[in-house]
Amino acid sequence: MIRPVRLATDWLQQTYNGLVEPAVPEVVHETSAAWLLSCRSVAQPGFPRTPMLAASVVVPRYGGLPFHPAPSAPLDDLKPAPTWEQADRLVSQPHRLNVRGRVVALHHRIDGTPVTPLPWKPDHEAPGWWGRLARRYFPEFTRTPVEDWDDVTRAVGEAGPDARGLVWVRREIGGQEISGNLLYAHHVDGRVVFLDPMTDSPATLETTGVRELRLLRS
Repeated sequence: MIRPVRLATDWLQQTYNGLVEPAVPEVVHETSAAWLLSCRSVAQPGFPRTPMLAASVVVPRYGGLPFHPAPSAPLDDLKPAPTWEQADRLVSQPHRLNVRGRVVALHHRIDGTPVTPLPWKPDHEAPGWWGRLARRYFPEFTRTPVEDWDDVTRAVGEAGPDARGLVWVRREIGGQEISGNLLYAHHVDGRVVFLDPMTDSPATLETTGVRELRLLRS
């Protein structure tokens, strides 16, 4: 087993107690500073096989423990960085990865109810997480088939003023799933705006390396 695969496998074993594994036994992307490997949850009876949101692991080349890249710009975490910043990426994972908690908080904040985002925990990646998120926090939303961002914009726009949308952006490299993101769409003032809850700013609508867009719409 090559070194980055071994390091990623060991870290996933310790973090998820054997419930997550490398998707393939090879590096899917690399830079001068780090390797990127895809990962997946182990199939569990009674639960749908759901792609992870934190579906990849960064392994630093020159020391430091593996970690999941941030949802908004995962490949930025493979760039060279000071030692303290690399260490912080691992230690601060509960807040760097809590896009689920942040998108729920954003949803309530738009309605005027302040909510503190829940920190990320490994069990948030368990199979069926997408369905649980929808049922628990977005019960009034329904799945709407879309192919691209034009479809998403049209679907939320056609739903009328104050319509909302939750978009799961699934990314891939070399045919392998990597870190995804959750964006929030809102039909306001006659147009549809997209927000990135991780940055509290307008979202970048990625087109390169997008495996699939999934939309839940109110």
